[in-house]
Amino acid sequence: MSNRWSHEANIEDTSIRAATSVDEKYGSDVATVLPEGPPVPPVAETLRWVVAGFRVLSWIWVLIYTGLIFVDPDEPGHRGILWSAVAIATIWTAVTLWAARSDERMRRPWFLVGDTLIALSLGAASVLAGAADLIQASWPNSWLFVVAYVFNLRWTLLAALVLIVENVPLHLLHGFELRRTAGTYQFLLFAVLAGWAFDTLRNREALRLEAEAKLADEQRANTRYEARVELARRLHDSYLQTLVSTRAAADDANRVRYLTRRQERELRRTIAEFGSPFEKSFKAALMRCRDEVVELYPTHEIDEVIRDDAELTPALEAGLAAAREAMLNAVKHSGAATVDLYSEKEADAMVIHVRDRGVGFDQEAVGTRGLSLSIVEPVEKVGGDVSLETAPGEGTEVAIRVPVDV
Repeated sequence: MSNRWSHEANIEDTSIRAATSVDEKYGSDVATVLPEGPPVPPVAETLRWVVAGFRVLSWIWVLIYTGLIFVDPDEPGHRGILWSAVAIATIWTAVTLWAARSDERMRRPWFLVGDTLIALSLGAASVLAGAADLIQASWPNSWLFVVAYVFNLRWTLLAALVLIVENVPLHLLHGFELRRTAGTYQFLLFAVLAGWAFDTLRNREALRLEAEAKLADEQRANTRYEARVELARRLHDSYLQTLVSTRAAADDANRVRYLTRRQERELRRTIAEFGSPFEKSFKAALMRCRDEVVELYPTHEIDEVIRDDAELTPALEAGLAAAREAMLNAVKHSGAATVDLYSEKEADAMVIHVRDRGVGFDQEAVGTRGLSLSIVEPVEKVGGDVSLETAPGEGTEVAIRVPVDV
């Protein structure tokens, strides 16, 4: 018998692996709320686009202010400097929209320094151009939004003070009235509004994520507990009762052998089910089909080697039904006391081999109509195929191939 058919699984080692994999399977059923690494709260993306949106509105305001100067030939102001200010505002608005696509971009030092310099330079442009009015419009407030996003309320208030220190001299140089100069308090108002709102939203988001993480931990704990309860129930209802029955039949060697062999099969199936990462395990289902056949014919043995597992799909269910039929045919007609069951995944298909070293048969003389109806046709309907190798005195091997993802 080839190595492929060798019985490579040791029951004790398999039990240990399954015991350690119960938590892995049932602990992963609940999605982790917080991703690996430093997470960016979902509210951050919204805040970035609030910043970008206000920047666009400020840019439009700058265009309107400078446009009024351009259309009125009597308005003073150096046109070259004003055009340069408009160009800088336009380019940096585009840069802001690009930076708003990523939290990392908006926090880069070059962007923060550049945003600060442009916010201050747009205010100075009015003086340099000799314009009769300030052309910065609401651009400084959009800078406060950037500071509020990247830092916090304290830094936003500090930025507002910087704007006040710059704008009070600008107002005096332009000869604005005192009441208009006093209006620079708007920067403090915007700083309080943006800084407080951004900090509050981030704090609320952090509290929500923390609550969701705790809930996920509780759900994982409950799922592990339920898995252990289910495992304990099976141990009590099946394995413990079998041990009692084995002790009662201690003088009957055949009965003891039957009970221990049956319990070994059930234990292997339970280990495969609990140790599988899939909700519905193909491997456990195939072992269940094997056990059903052996229960019907207890004088026969079916030795399995099942290498791979997958989520049970309708195509795989059709393959399981065909494999069960092949095993039934083998134990009923082959005359062999032992049947070999082997399964592995090849590319995108699961292959199941059922082989016996029995009497075999002549396909041309006997025909394969029965096999076609019960095995071949159901498998072909789900996109699979079946191959049969047999000859008189050489046994029979049925290879069932079904797609995994159908």
